[in-house]
Amino acid sequence: MATQLALEDFSPGEDAMTLNKAFEGWSTDKKGMIRIQGHRNVDQRKQIRLAYQEIYQEDLNKKLKSEFSGDFEVVTPCP
Repeated sequence: MATQLALEDFSPGEDAMTLNKAFEGWSTDKKGMIRIQGHRNVDQRKQIRLAYQEIYQEDLNKKLKSEFSGDFEVVTPCP
């Protein structure tokens, strides 16, 4: 699902905060989540997962699993 090419202007902390913001409110901002998860390579997604853990003391994959279901849930985990 993720891109193979790494973005040059990449901040795992900013991406972690953007994902957290996408989880707020009545419904999850799936487009915001896809903008992050779908446009980062595997190494970047791992850095995002680690940054999320450090900032929020919460496992990003568990948070993603709690926010999504069905087929979408299968493609969202970070490495």
